[in-house]
Amino acid sequence: METYAYHRYAESFKEWLQIINYSSSTTETLPRQLQEFFTWLESKNITSVTAITRQHILQWYDYLKYQRKSQHSDTFLKSQTINGYIRSLKLFSYYLRETEQTNLTIDLVSERPLPSIRHILNAQEIQELYQAASDDHYGLRDQAMLSVYYGCGLRSSEGIALNLDDVMLDKKLLYVRQGKGYKERYVPFVEKQQTDFKLYLEQCRPLMANEESGNAFLLGNKGDRIRYGLLLSNLKRLQQRTGNETLKEKVFGLHALRHSIATHLMQRGMKFDYISQFLGHSSLNSTQIYTHLAHEYEHENTTTDRR
Repeated sequence: METYAYHRYAESFKEWLQIINYSSSTTETLPRQLQEFFTWLESKNITSVTAITRQHILQWYDYLKYQRKSQHSDTFLKSQTINGYIRSLKLFSYYLRETEQTNLTIDLVSERPLPSIRHILNAQEIQELYQAASDDHYGLRDQAMLSVYYGCGLRSSEGIALNLDDVMLDKKLLYVRQGKGYKERYVPFVEKQQTDFKLYLEQCRPLMANEESGNAFLLGNKGDRIRYGLLLSNLKRLQQRTGNETLKEKVFGLHALRHSIATHLMQRGMKFDYISQFLGHSSLNSTQIYTHLAHEYEHENTTTDRR
């Protein structure tokens, strides 16, 4: 593969798969299959993604089905293998669209049903979820929920486990003490999240707190630590309160918010290592790194209003 743009597409596609937490085998196999597609395009003198047409996609499919042979035997590719190539193209097309680079339509029928693509919400859809929150104290909790799971990119269990002293408003940091694999980390947030957390703590949590609350940050309707079912129910309610029919039809949960912020940060140019640290894919080992990461995150969001 000689075209530099193709190299960059393959590398950034792989990074995106890693960021939204696809398995290691997937993040190796799909970009490799995409590189093979790019090499085939070069043999046809197609050196730009924007020059790819539906006819090229169909020709590639015919090549896989009727000409391409296995590297391990002198036989044509099995349907399962062809299905993997189709999946790589469909996910690459989805990646291009979600990162607002270009549109590449993959109009191919799989050899068998493909696994569902992880839904990513665009910035406008996230804004509409925020705007769908009611004006009462429950709405303040909904906005705090969105800021925990989208603004800070936490996993569902990490947000549920947050305690009051884990939310450091003055430092604009969340302390995640029960991360995946028992890894601890600090997650920076910006003024939007600071405001949401402050309003929730001042105007919502005191109205819900009781002897069952303990030190829990997010509370359920009965004053106890919030549970996954209620979080998901509240998210679905916000989804249905938006006026966006396309958004209403999407099937997504809390983890889609985490995938969405990762994709949006990547789209804005944040370095892959910083996004991985932000999501807790690797440990942060010093105050210097905390400060650097917080600065990078703040910089990426200075012109973005998430509400």
